[in-house]
Amino acid sequence: MSPLGILLAVLIVVDVATAVYLVNWGPFPLIVAELGAPTAYLNVYVHVPPAVVLYVMAALSFVLAVWGAWRGLSERALKWMDFSAYSVAALGWYAFVSGTVWAAESWGTPLALDPRQMSILVLALIYSLYPAIRRGVEDPERSVKLAQSFVIAGFVLAIVSLLAPVLAQAFHPRPGTTFGGPLGQYMGMRILLILTIFLTLLFVKPARWTSAVYLAGLVVAVALLYPWLLYQPQRVVNVTETSIVLESGQVLNVPPGQVLSPAFFNGTPTLPKNFVAVAGGGVELVRHFSAYVNAALYFATMAFILWLRERL
Repeated sequence: MSPLGILLAVLIVVDVATAVYLVNWGPFPLIVAELGAPTAYLNVYVHVPPAVVLYVMAALSFVLAVWGAWRGLSERALKWMDFSAYSVAALGWYAFVSGTVWAAESWGTPLALDPRQMSILVLALIYSLYPAIRRGVEDPERSVKLAQSFVIAGFVLAIVSLLAPVLAQAFHPRPGTTFGGPLGQYMGMRILLILTIFLTLLFVKPARWTSAVYLAGLVVAVALLYPWLLYQPQRVVNVTETSIVLESGQVLNVPPGQVLSPAFFNGTPTLPKNFVAVAGGGVELVRHFSAYVNAALYFATMAFILWLRERL
């Protein structure tokens, strides 16, 4: 295996390890103004970074298409453009589906007609037509020219999608808005990690076993859903200094500080909106299932992208 191949394999292992660690043990906001459990914000580690990389890959495919229209593309550069466009399609579908899963909890509805959410769907649909252009046109030269025109036009839609929260009222934050503290730092780290993986994939094909690393991560993410399958977690609606009130009306005589610390932040209780489960004679905080579902979807998407790259 070449040095770049070794680097890629290491990056993939680190990607899986950090994603699994952060969705299960990473920091999350103690209190959120939006609907839903604060632990649903663990999705920032698996939803936001691939979505950011999506726009980078769209920009890369655009640059290659413009350069090709001006100076022509080498065989390698053409493969880069193909891989970038395929990645936009795959990451676009992932961003839309994972965002929908998260939105169901934090926005109260899976399809809120948010302009970013809807534009990502259109972007995924449009870029999914790219393979048909590359494979459906028999004349290779004409196929390349059509693909370049398609990518250039598609990038306009990517820009619209990126600016959608500025152009219209949206649930999504505006571009440049980031989370502060450790949550934002870990999210930024994962953006750089995933971007490095995609840039490395331009220069080296992945070893076949690396897809198995992502599939193993998928299995772990699904396994981490066990509290939702075994204990029927319930949402907390209120707390006192010595008890926890559940959505069902059940009162648990357990100090909230034993479940989530700190129990109060600036006088506001931190446990309401979260889910807890009674297990093993105690009460445990249960992180929202959407983070695990989206981690599994992310691993499946990355395994698919590696499969595509092997065939280019």
